Amino acid sequence: MKKLVLFVLLSLMCLVKTLYAEEVVKVGMLKLVSSAPLFIGMEKGFFKKEGIQVEPVYFHSAQPIAVALASNELDVAATGLTAGLFNLMSSGLKAKIVADKGRETQGFRLTALMVSNQAWEQGIRSIRDLKNKRIGMTQTGSTFHYILGQLLEKEGMSLKDVEAVPMGGLKNVMDALGSNQLPAGFVVQPHVALMESKGLAKVLLWVSDVMDYQIAAIIYGERLLKNRDLGTAFMKAYINSTRYYYENGLLPVKSGAIEKAADVAEIIVKYTEVSKEQVLKGLNYNHPEAELDEGDILKQLNWLYAQKLLHTPLKVEDVIDKTFLKDAQKALNK
Repeated sequence: MKKLVLFVLLSLMCLVKTLYAEEVVKVGMLKLVSSAPLFIGMEKGFFKKEGIQVEPVYFHSAQPIAVALASNELDVAATGLTAGLFNLMSSGLKAKIVADKGRETQGFRLTALMVSNQAWEQGIRSIRDLKNKRIGMTQTGSTFHYILGQLLEKEGMSLKDVEAVPMGGLKNVMDALGSNQLPAGFVVQPHVALMESKGLAKVLLWVSDVMDYQIAAIIYGERLLKNRDLGTAFMKAYINSTRYYYENGLLPVKSGAIEKAADVAEIIVKYTEVSKEQVLKGLNYNHPEAELDEGDILKQLNWLYAQKLLHTPLKVEDVIDKTFLKDAQKALNK
């Protein structure tokens, strides 16, 4: 009898453990300020509350994340919108853009075009001064490649007027700038503040001062697209995280009450390994409800195709699924 009771108890314990086991979701991301909502969601327990354990997988540039998503090494990609990602989608990758992960918008600084100290001393002060110069970026078809094209076009120039140099990763761009091997290159926060503080390079311009841009997004792979409950649960946690970031990070900093953003800053410091002061100088904009700028994504698709970086023309509905966001918002706002 005792053995039977013990067996029943053990069986119930196993059943309870199974019922309440957290779903492990692998998320590919970079250690950047724009990943702050994900860091917050992990630290504040928003994902845990939804029964999810986020397993972060870190990369050095955006395009390899799309490749990892395509090979099912990841469940979610939290990354920049690149030609590589869109080409994979057009080739049959079962993935959809589902939420915002960062925008370039006036008043919030994320990406800078930086110049080396040597280039600065030589008098480079504008985009036009970079004609026939080498400009570092992570990879061909990257977010930086798109930004460069847009910045040049605003000055009546084109990609033919400069030499865009793919460096393979952000650290390589930073190292080349710091050692005067490149006259200019794109760097994102918190690394811009880090390079400035060390006197390694100078900011030529902030992208958000020149253009609006849906630079990064949350992308679901096949697993979350098929598992509706898991996809919605992840989105609920993510929206709670973006709201927290906005209310306890962006708003205090914009209003001048920087001390109220200490909690958010400390979380970002833990994951990016830069100082609190540098983080607070570069909190970028994430939409509080994780909404996407669909019009800008369409603009990107059209430009990439015109530049022959995108092999097949795509429409917004080919790459975006808003239903997870809408379902999660509805559930949270009950």
